Amino acid sequence: MEITLTEHVQSLQQHIELGDGLRLVFKEPNEYFKYYSIYYGQKYADYYFRRSSETSLEIVSIFNCGYLIIKDENVVGGVFLKPNFMSDLFVVPPYDDYEGLVDKLLEHLKKVSKTEEKIYLREIVEEHVAMYKQKGCQVHEVNYWMIRPTQSMKAMLPEGYISRSISMEDINDIAYLIMKSYKANPVYKQIASKEDYILHVTEFIEKHKDNKIMDECSRVIVDNSNNKIVGVCLHMEFEDYPLIMSLVVDPEHQNKGLGRFLLTHSINISSKEYPATRLAVIKDNSAIELYENLGFIRNKSLTDMHLE
Repeated sequence: MEITLTEHVQSLQQHIELGDGLRLVFKEPNEYFKYYSIYYGQKYADYYFRRSSETSLEIVSIFNCGYLIIKDENVVGGVFLKPNFMSDLFVVPPYDDYEGLVDKLLEHLKKVSKTEEKIYLREIVEEHVAMYKQKGCQVHEVNYWMIRPTQSMKAMLPEGYISRSISMEDINDIAYLIMKSYKANPVYKQIASKEDYILHVTEFIEKHKDNKIMDECSRVIVDNSNNKIVGVCLHMEFEDYPLIMSLVVDPEHQNKGLGRFLLTHSINISSKEYPATRLAVIKDNSAIELYENLGFIRNKSLTDMHLE
Protein backbone atom coordinates (compact mmCIF):
# COMPACT_ATOMS: atom_id res chain seq x y z
CA MET A 1 0.00 0.00 0.00
CA GLU A 2 1.42 3.36 -1.00
CA ILE A 3 1.78 6.04 1.67
CA THR A 4 0.50 9.44 0.60
CA LEU A 5 2.63 12.54 1.04
CA THR A 6 0.31 13.77 3.81
CA GLU A 7 0.52 10.46 5.66
CA HIS A 8 4.30 10.48 5.33
CA VAL A 9 4.55 13.99 6.81
CA GLN A 10 2.21 13.05 9.64
CA SER A 11 4.38 10.03 10.44
CA LEU A 12 7.37 12.28 11.10
CA GLN A 13 7.90 13.89 14.48
CA GLN A 14 7.36 17.63 14.18
CA HIS A 15 9.77 18.39 17.05
CA ILE A 16 12.63 16.27 18.37
CA GLU A 17 14.59 17.27 21.45
CA LEU A 18 18.33 16.51 21.15
CA GLY A 19 19.46 17.96 24.49
CA ASP A 20 21.70 20.89 25.39
CA GLY A 21 19.14 23.31 23.97
CA LEU A 22 19.15 21.69 20.53
CA ARG A 23 16.00 20.49 18.81
CA LEU A 24 14.90 19.35 15.36
CA VAL A 25 11.90 20.98 13.70
CA PHE A 26 10.40 19.35 10.61
CA LYS A 27 9.84 21.67 7.67
CA GLU A 28 7.86 21.23 4.48
CA PRO A 29 10.08 21.05 1.35
CA ASN A 30 9.35 24.61 0.20
CA GLU A 31 10.52 25.96 3.56
CA TYR A 32 13.43 23.62 4.19
CA PHE A 33 14.76 24.17 0.67
CA LYS A 34 15.62 27.82 1.41
CA TYR A 35 18.27 26.80 3.92
CA TYR A 36 19.34 23.54 2.25
CA SER A 37 19.97 25.11 -1.16
CA ILE A 38 22.46 27.58 0.33
CA TYR A 39 24.18 25.87 3.25
CA TYR A 40 24.43 22.46 1.60
CA GLY A 41 23.59 22.89 -2.08
CA GLN A 42 25.83 25.88 -2.77
CA LYS A 43 28.61 24.83 -0.41
CA TYR A 44 29.02 21.41 -1.98
CA ALA A 45 27.81 22.16 -5.51
CA ASP A 46 31.20 21.29 -6.98
CA TYR A 47 30.96 17.76 -5.55
CA TYR A 48 27.84 17.15 -7.64
CA PHE A 49 28.44 19.59 -10.52
CA ARG A 50 25.07 21.18 -9.76
CA ARG A 51 24.11 24.49 -11.28
CA SER A 52 20.57 25.36 -10.16
CA SER A 53 18.61 25.87 -6.96
CA GLU A 54 15.71 23.99 -8.58
CA THR A 55 17.79 20.85 -8.14
CA SER A 56 17.91 21.37 -4.38
CA LEU A 57 14.13 21.76 -4.26
CA GLU A 58 13.73 18.54 -6.21
CA ILE A 59 15.97 16.66 -3.78
CA VAL A 60 14.24 18.10 -0.70
CA SER A 61 10.85 17.12 -2.13
CA ILE A 62 12.00 13.57 -2.86
CA PHE A 63 13.34 12.96 0.64
CA ASN A 64 10.66 15.04 2.40
CA CYS A 65 12.26 14.48 5.81
CA GLY A 66 14.15 17.74 6.23
CA TYR A 67 14.63 19.07 9.76
CA LEU A 68 16.06 22.41 10.75
CA ILE A 69 18.28 22.26 13.83
CA ILE A 70 17.34 24.98 16.31
CA LYS A 71 19.31 26.32 19.28
CA ASP A 72 18.05 29.25 21.35
CA GLU A 73 15.49 30.01 18.62
CA ASN A 74 18.26 30.32 16.00
CA VAL A 75 18.68 27.99 13.01
CA VAL A 76 22.10 26.38 13.40
CA GLY A 77 21.82 23.58 10.84
CA GLY A 78 19.67 21.10 8.98
CA VAL A 79 19.53 17.41 8.09
CA PHE A 80 17.50 14.76 6.29
CA LEU A 81 16.53 12.32 9.03
CA LYS A 82 14.29 9.34 9.60
CA PRO A 83 14.77 5.98 11.36
CA ASN A 84 17.86 4.17 10.03
CA PHE A 85 18.74 7.07 7.70
CA MET A 86 20.60 10.39 7.77
CA SER A 87 21.87 12.56 4.93
CA ASP A 88 23.18 15.99 3.96
CA LEU A 89 23.85 17.45 7.42
CA PHE A 90 24.83 21.12 7.29
CA VAL A 91 25.58 23.90 9.78
CA VAL A 92 24.62 27.57 9.56
CA PRO A 93 27.35 30.10 10.48
CA PRO A 94 28.43 31.29 12.94
CA TYR A 95 27.57 27.91 14.51
CA ASP A 96 30.43 25.51 13.73
CA ASP A 97 30.06 22.45 15.98
CA TYR A 98 29.42 19.95 13.15
CA GLU A 99 30.88 17.08 15.16
CA GLY A 100 28.71 17.89 18.15
CA LEU A 101 25.62 17.69 15.94
CA VAL A 102 26.75 14.34 14.57
CA ASP A 103 27.05 12.99 18.12
CA LYS A 104 23.54 14.16 18.98
CA LEU A 105 21.99 12.85 15.76
CA LEU A 106 23.65 9.43 15.94
CA GLU A 107 22.52 9.12 19.55
CA HIS A 108 18.95 9.92 18.47
CA LEU A 109 19.08 7.50 15.52
CA LYS A 110 20.24 4.64 17.74
CA LYS A 111 17.14 5.19 19.89
CA VAL A 112 14.57 5.36 17.08
CA SER A 113 15.98 3.00 14.43
CA LYS A 114 15.16 -0.66 13.94
CA THR A 115 17.90 -2.52 15.77
CA GLU A 116 17.99 -5.38 13.27
CA GLU A 117 18.84 -2.99 10.42
CA LYS A 118 21.86 -0.80 9.76
CA ILE A 119 21.74 2.98 10.06
CA TYR A 120 22.68 4.41 6.66
CA LEU A 121 24.52 7.72 6.32
CA ARG A 122 24.32 8.99 2.78
CA GLU A 123 26.96 10.87 0.78
CA ILE A 124 29.39 12.04 3.43
CA VAL A 125 31.78 14.61 1.92
CA GLU A 126 35.52 13.89 2.07
CA GLU A 127 36.34 16.32 4.87
CA HIS A 128 34.05 14.52 7.34
CA VAL A 129 34.66 10.83 6.57
CA ALA A 130 37.51 10.36 9.09
CA MET A 131 35.38 11.84 11.87
CA TYR A 132 32.48 9.48 11.14
CA LYS A 133 34.89 6.54 11.18
CA GLN A 134 36.05 7.57 14.65
CA LYS A 135 32.43 7.28 15.78
CA GLY A 136 32.15 3.67 14.62
CA CYS A 137 30.67 4.29 11.17
CA GLN A 138 31.89 2.00 8.40
CA VAL A 139 32.38 2.79 4.71
CA HIS A 140 29.74 1.20 2.54
CA GLU A 141 30.56 2.72 -0.86
CA VAL A 142 32.61 5.62 -2.26
CA ASN A 143 31.43 7.40 -5.40
CA TYR A 144 32.44 10.19 -7.74
CA TRP A 145 30.37 12.38 -10.02
CA MET A 146 32.01 12.92 -13.41
CA ILE A 147 31.24 15.41 -16.17
CA ARG A 148 32.42 16.53 -19.59
CA PRO A 149 31.15 18.87 -22.34
CA THR A 150 29.10 17.39 -25.11
CA GLN A 151 30.34 17.66 -28.69
CA SER A 152 29.71 16.34 -32.14
CA MET A 153 31.84 13.23 -32.52
CA LYS A 154 31.84 9.99 -34.48
CA ALA A 155 31.02 6.78 -32.62
CA MET A 156 32.81 3.72 -34.03
CA LEU A 157 31.07 0.38 -33.42
CA PRO A 158 33.40 -2.66 -33.64
CA GLU A 159 32.69 -5.27 -36.31
CA GLY A 160 30.42 -8.14 -35.37
CA TYR A 161 27.94 -6.01 -33.46
CA ILE A 162 24.91 -3.86 -34.14
CA SER A 163 23.53 -0.99 -32.10
CA ARG A 164 19.84 -0.20 -31.81
CA SER A 165 17.34 1.64 -29.64
CA ILE A 166 15.81 0.05 -26.55
CA SER A 167 12.36 -1.55 -26.50
CA MET A 168 10.10 -3.01 -23.84
CA GLU A 169 10.96 -6.47 -25.15
CA ASP A 170 14.57 -5.92 -24.02
CA ILE A 171 13.78 -5.45 -20.32
CA ASN A 172 14.54 -8.98 -19.10
CA ASP A 173 17.73 -9.26 -21.16
CA ILE A 174 18.98 -5.86 -19.95
CA ALA A 175 18.24 -6.75 -16.31
CA TYR A 176 20.16 -10.02 -16.70
CA LEU A 177 23.10 -8.21 -18.32
CA ILE A 178 23.27 -5.62 -15.53
CA MET A 179 23.30 -8.39 -12.91
CA LYS A 180 25.95 -10.39 -14.78
CA SER A 181 28.21 -7.36 -15.23
CA TYR A 182 27.91 -6.20 -11.61
CA LYS A 183 28.61 -9.70 -10.26
CA ALA A 184 31.82 -9.83 -12.31
CA ASN A 185 33.00 -6.44 -11.03
CA PRO A 186 34.50 -6.61 -7.50
CA VAL A 187 33.68 -2.96 -6.74
CA TYR A 188 29.99 -3.87 -6.45
CA LYS A 189 29.65 -5.23 -2.93
CA GLN A 190 25.90 -5.71 -3.05
CA ILE A 191 23.90 -6.99 -6.02
CA ALA A 192 20.15 -6.51 -6.18
CA SER A 193 17.74 -9.17 -7.43
CA LYS A 194 16.82 -9.54 -11.08
CA GLU A 195 13.33 -8.32 -10.20
CA ASP A 196 14.85 -5.09 -8.85
CA TYR A 197 16.74 -4.51 -12.09
CA ILE A 198 13.66 -5.34 -14.14
CA LEU A 199 11.79 -2.65 -12.20
CA HIS A 200 14.74 -0.25 -12.66
CA VAL A 201 14.74 -0.69 -16.45
CA THR A 202 10.94 -0.61 -16.73
CA GLU A 203 10.69 2.64 -14.79
CA PHE A 204 13.46 4.12 -16.92
CA ILE A 205 11.69 3.28 -20.19
CA GLU A 206 8.31 4.51 -18.97
CA LYS A 207 9.65 7.77 -17.58
CA HIS A 208 12.03 8.78 -20.34
CA LYS A 209 10.51 7.35 -23.50
CA ASP A 210 9.05 10.77 -24.41
CA ASN A 211 12.42 12.57 -24.17
CA LYS A 212 13.62 12.20 -27.73
CA ILE A 213 17.28 12.98 -27.01
CA MET A 214 17.51 10.67 -23.98
CA ASP A 215 15.74 7.93 -25.93
CA GLU A 216 18.18 8.33 -28.82
CA CYS A 217 21.17 8.30 -26.46
CA SER A 218 20.04 5.05 -24.83
CA ARG A 219 21.21 2.01 -26.80
CA VAL A 220 21.72 -1.72 -26.65
CA ILE A 221 24.53 -3.51 -28.44
CA VAL A 222 23.73 -6.91 -29.95
CA ASP A 223 26.20 -9.67 -30.82
CA ASN A 224 25.54 -10.58 -34.45
CA SER A 225 26.62 -14.21 -33.93
CA ASN A 226 23.83 -15.10 -31.49
CA ASN A 227 21.56 -12.02 -31.36
CA LYS A 228 22.21 -11.54 -27.62
CA ILE A 229 22.38 -8.13 -25.94
CA VAL A 230 25.95 -7.63 -24.72
CA GLY A 231 25.98 -3.92 -23.96
CA VAL A 232 23.54 -1.27 -22.76
CA CYS A 233 23.50 2.42 -21.93
CA LEU A 234 20.46 3.98 -20.24
CA HIS A 235 20.00 7.74 -20.06
CA MET A 236 17.82 10.12 -18.13
CA GLU A 237 17.65 13.87 -17.67
CA PHE A 238 18.62 14.88 -14.13
CA GLU A 239 19.46 18.35 -12.80
CA ASP A 240 19.10 19.78 -16.33
CA TYR A 241 21.84 17.50 -17.68
CA PRO A 242 21.84 14.11 -19.36
CA LEU A 243 22.80 11.45 -16.82
CA ILE A 244 24.31 8.15 -17.96
CA MET A 245 22.46 6.11 -15.39
CA SER A 246 23.44 2.56 -16.40
CA LEU A 247 26.35 1.62 -18.65
CA VAL A 248 27.42 -2.03 -18.74
CA VAL A 249 29.15 -4.40 -21.15
CA ASP A 250 29.05 -8.18 -20.88
CA PRO A 251 32.34 -9.30 -19.23
CA GLU A 252 32.93 -11.67 -22.15
CA HIS A 253 32.82 -8.75 -24.58
CA GLN A 254 34.81 -6.14 -22.70
CA ASN A 255 38.03 -4.51 -23.98
CA LYS A 256 36.68 -4.50 -27.53
CA GLY A 257 35.56 -0.86 -27.66
CA LEU A 258 31.86 -1.37 -26.90
CA GLY A 259 31.89 0.86 -23.83
CA ARG A 260 33.75 3.55 -25.76
CA PHE A 261 31.14 3.35 -28.53
CA LEU A 262 28.23 3.75 -26.09
CA LEU A 263 29.89 6.77 -24.46
CA THR A 264 30.88 8.54 -27.68
CA HIS A 265 27.41 7.91 -29.11
CA SER A 266 25.95 9.44 -25.95
CA ILE A 267 28.22 12.51 -26.06
CA ASN A 268 27.43 13.05 -29.72
CA ILE A 269 23.64 12.78 -29.45
CA SER A 270 23.48 14.80 -26.21
CA SER A 271 25.25 17.68 -27.97
CA LYS A 272 22.06 18.35 -29.96
CA GLU A 273 20.44 19.88 -26.87
CA TYR A 274 22.71 19.84 -23.81
CA PRO A 275 26.05 21.54 -23.02
CA ALA A 276 27.40 18.71 -20.83
CA THR A 277 26.76 15.13 -19.78
CA ARG A 278 27.36 13.40 -16.45
CA LEU A 279 27.69 10.05 -14.75
CA ALA A 280 28.36 8.62 -11.29
CA VAL A 281 30.94 5.92 -10.70
CA ILE A 282 32.14 3.84 -7.77
CA LYS A 283 35.70 4.44 -6.61
CA ASP A 284 38.21 1.85 -7.91
CA ASN A 285 35.94 0.94 -10.83
CA SER A 286 38.28 0.25 -13.75
CA ALA A 287 35.83 2.14 -16.01
CA ILE A 288 37.12 5.42 -14.55
CA GLU A 289 40.17 5.12 -16.81
CA LEU A 290 37.91 4.98 -19.88
CA TYR A 291 35.83 7.93 -18.69
CA GLU A 292 38.88 10.08 -18.07
CA ASN A 293 40.37 9.00 -21.39
CA LEU A 294 37.23 10.40 -23.02
CA GLY A 295 37.57 13.73 -21.23
CA PHE A 296 35.40 13.29 -18.14
CA ILE A 297 36.65 14.92 -14.95
CA ARG A 298 35.79 13.74 -11.43
CA ASN A 299 35.44 15.74 -8.28
CA LYS A 300 35.92 14.93 -4.62
CA SER A 301 34.46 11.68 -3.36
CA LEU A 302 31.10 11.15 -1.65
CA THR A 303 31.00 8.26 0.82
CA ASP A 304 27.97 6.22 1.85
CA MET A 305 28.49 4.82 5.34
CA HIS A 306 26.59 2.71 7.84
CA LEU A 307 26.44 2.14 11.55
CA GLU A 308 25.60 -1.30 12.88
